[in-house]
Amino acid sequence: MIRTLLERARTPEYTGENRCIPCTAVNVALAGAAALALVVVSPPVAALALGVSLTLVYLRGYLVPGTPALTKRYLPDWFLRRFDKPPRARTSSVDNPPNDLSSNESSPNSHSPPDSAAFDPATFDAEAFLFEVNALRYGDDDVLLDASFERAWYRRIDVIREGDGGVGQLAKTLGVDAERVSLSDHGNAVAAWFDDDWLGQWESREAFAADMAASAELADRSDVWRRLSVDVRGQVLSGLRACVERCPACGGSVELGERTVESCCRNYDVIAATCTHCDVRYFEAEYDAVDGAFVD
Repeated sequence: MIRTLLERARTPEYTGENRCIPCTAVNVALAGAAALALVVVSPPVAALALGVSLTLVYLRGYLVPGTPALTKRYLPDWFLRRFDKPPRARTSSVDNPPNDLSSNESSPNSHSPPDSAAFDPATFDAEAFLFEVNALRYGDDDVLLDASFERAWYRRIDVIREGDGGVGQLAKTLGVDAERVSLSDHGNAVAAWFDDDWLGQWESREAFAADMAASAELADRSDVWRRLSVDVRGQVLSGLRACVERCPACGGSVELGERTVESCCRNYDVIAATCTHCDVRYFEAEYDAVDGAFVD
């Protein structure tokens, strides 16, 4: 009975996976401040007020009406960006490998080569690597996918899409049983999990399949691929997806353009690669239109 009443009171738009962390932090802080003020009057009343306030934040997402607008206005953008769910976070292959895989021989982070400094994300030249493995070529005024690599890559994508969606390839990369790896949808985006540990998030299931197919193809083309860190692999794979011009899912044209995204607390510009036919998103990264640079 109580559980049913609580579920009815819950606002799913602002709780659970949709909960806004900055807004929650602001409301909890306001609840705490109000409780401290009430302590002078009556500690029991303060405790009751705090309990009711936290319950409302838990069930409804907000305590103070208009919280998103207040959060957007008064909290600095660097703070909001740290807790927001930007598309930029979905551009790496595995963002957060579980700690218990760090010593696994098949883990992307294990057995770094003696010259591992050469694979530092800050200094590694992902574009040069892709040229070395014949994945990219120069066009008239741009960098393009090599036709031979594109055919091999898309064949692997087709196999993955018709199979397990890439779960097996991710499990192979991590060196774990495929049964322990799963995917969950979040709108158009997809997240990968190792048991209950979050591994990473992609713009779409098609983007995830593209990364898993590219990882397998690059591993066959270069021994260096297995020696790269997770961060570096993410750079390479996201760079490849940014070069996609023909949608692997429907064959439509994929265009790279700038758009403004509005989240609960902030607006930000992104560079996105999207199929004009089926609207599948293959790449998205936060972009500072004023400075003309991607946001770290």
